Amino acid sequence: MKKKFIIIAVICLILVAFLKLVSDSHLNQNGYHSNNSLSEKTVSIIVATDLHYLSPSLHDNESFFTDMIDNADGKYMYYIEDITEAFVDTVIEERPEFLILSGDLTFNGERESHLGLEKKLNRIKGAGITILVIPGNHDIDRSSAAKFTGDGYELVDSISKKQFSEIYGQYGLQKSLHKDDNSLSYIYSARKDLWFLCVDSNSNGDNKLSSETLKWIEDRLKEAEKNKIKVIGISHQNLISHNPDFTSGFLIDQSPKLSALYRNSPLFLNLSGHIHIQHISKGQTPEIITSSLAVSPHQYGKITVSAKTLDYQVEQLDVEGWAKDKQMSDETLLHFSQHSRAFMEDVAKRKSNEWLSTSQLPTEKLILARNTFASLNADYFAGKSINIADYSEGISILKNEDDGFITSYLETILTDTQKNHQEVSLSID
Repeated sequence: MKKKFIIIAVICLILVAFLKLVSDSHLNQNGYHSNNSLSEKTVSIIVATDLHYLSPSLHDNESFFTDMIDNADGKYMYYIEDITEAFVDTVIEERPEFLILSGDLTFNGERESHLGLEKKLNRIKGAGITILVIPGNHDIDRSSAAKFTGDGYELVDSISKKQFSEIYGQYGLQKSLHKDDNSLSYIYSARKDLWFLCVDSNSNGDNKLSSETLKWIEDRLKEAEKNKIKVIGISHQNLISHNPDFTSGFLIDQSPKLSALYRNSPLFLNLSGHIHIQHISKGQTPEIITSSLAVSPHQYGKITVSAKTLDYQVEQLDVEGWAKDKQMSDETLLHFSQHSRAFMEDVAKRKSNEWLSTSQLPTEKLILARNTFASLNADYFAGKSINIADYSEGISILKNEDDGFITSYLETILTDTQKNHQEVSLSID
């Protein structure tokens, strides 16, 4: 009888251990918690933003589309399919633990673009990489979702908030630790002592953060503090101003209140996008803006988080190498960084034509001014540091042709390009 009791007891212990293992595995898989702390296992992340993916079935590269893109904001939409494919393959090859996409997943919220992008993300998920997404202002209920053909366009279906959660539910929301009832905001537990706070301000209107969502954020941060959990914030719009000329529409709704919550909490960093510029601010709450993947030089961020530090490093997407590996013959793809940079500069030159249209400068000085502005602007968007002396003559011409905006924007560029915005190491003790 005693022997039988011992056997039953052993079986019960084995069963309990097995059930705990299965339960822990389920919890880990679904993001409820991790058995590891940061001191036991570091976290590896790739972060990208503002992909602006457009399904190839929605444009034909004819006159209406090309005129629109050539006079827009520098997104290299002619090659957005290749950029996205190269990025997907790169992420799979690098195998981070997490891929974070902080909004503006699509060009203008086209349902077909969302469905096409989700298929690509599913390939990454199939490689064992956890993907976390939030919507941007270009992703939900967009009246400008369109198909471009010939010299015109036709409106197409966008998606609703509910449809976004259905299409991308497996990329964060379904496996979250906490969800906000009033938005698509959620908490994802990366480690038992590290949370991702994914803040949505775009599913209930363009950049709208409700008081209910603010209260939800406050409660989650209090919970994190109580349990000694560090927090990384993720948003589409920016928490703080990174350029005095770009504040309205660029700062997240209710940013002063949100910033105050963050300052008095375990949140030690915010990751965002929206402005398309690569920029790092080390204020009271540090913020890293990763530049748009759709804009030269097509960058993404690589992050490593340990118990004491967070390291961030910009990487340029190697489209040329990807195209060569695929044995492609398109010369633009094979020399992609050069062509993409030239496109970005051409867009800036066309913009500068508007500002310099009344200038009485000699042609050679006008060309120098335009070239200087275009080059400085491209470096600024990339977060690169520059040697001002290399551009002194062109800068002098631009300042003398002041229309107000040029001088203000130029001063911002010249100040910021003296700093390194492509890498940072933060203490998180």
